[in-house]
Amino acid sequence: MLEVYVHPRCSESYHVYTILETEGLLGRINFLNVEKAPFHALEKGVFGVPAFSINGRVVLQGYFEDDEVKSLVAEGRIHVESLEEAYARLLKSIYHSFTVASAVYLAGDPSIILGSEAYLMSASGAYFVPEGGSFPKYVAERLGPSVFPELERDLLRNIAGNFARDLYWLFGEAPSRTMAEGLGEGFFSAWLFSRASIGRVFVPHSLAGQDVRERVSRAWSYVLGVVDKAGQRVVDEQRGIPAGWLG
Repeated sequence: MLEVYVHPRCSESYHVYTILETEGLLGRINFLNVEKAPFHALEKGVFGVPAFSINGRVVLQGYFEDDEVKSLVAEGRIHVESLEEAYARLLKSIYHSFTVASAVYLAGDPSIILGSEAYLMSASGAYFVPEGGSFPKYVAERLGPSVFPELERDLLRNIAGNFARDLYWLFGEAPSRTMAEGLGEGFFSAWLFSRASIGRVFVPHSLAGQDVRERVSRAWSYVLGVVDKAGQRVVDEQRGIPAGWLG
């Protein structure tokens, strides 16, 4: 059976639910609530939801298309034709997961993900490529600091959206530039550093140099420019998720 890691207030998780409900496929999958079992999800290498597992192995997380959800249920696979296609999918997955996006942004180097083969494979779809076993080596030869500039804008978009969502969850009202400016850049910096930290494994502010501080300031400027629109989008998104859909 296909298992799907989801969060009850994640719009993408609910979107997967609606796809499966529309297709009459809910009976063929099992939802795993990461809010209730966070350490189980981390143990399995889940860095963002929704994530899809077959026979106990996470095979897809981060970027995916609607048709691929149906394909996973119907065929037990998605169609990824080459290592190059898997690599392009991996880059999209990096900025689709806030945990990954924030860590990569503060590090300024996407190669920090290279130590997790399970993440590389599931975030790229490489499990379904015939020569997928060579994907980690393929990625290691291509992914480094030089790739960061092409990802930066999308990383910032993810960070801004998640900042707006957290403000909404904290204060219960639509985030705005006025709200953000009232909280100040120091609040934003503390939020970003703490949200990007993974316990004591990755603590980006422990040795934050000038380059890190400059990236935080760039992120703050970006957030101020988009938070009004992002805030309204978050309100619409959250209000569109019915209570109790996950049971």
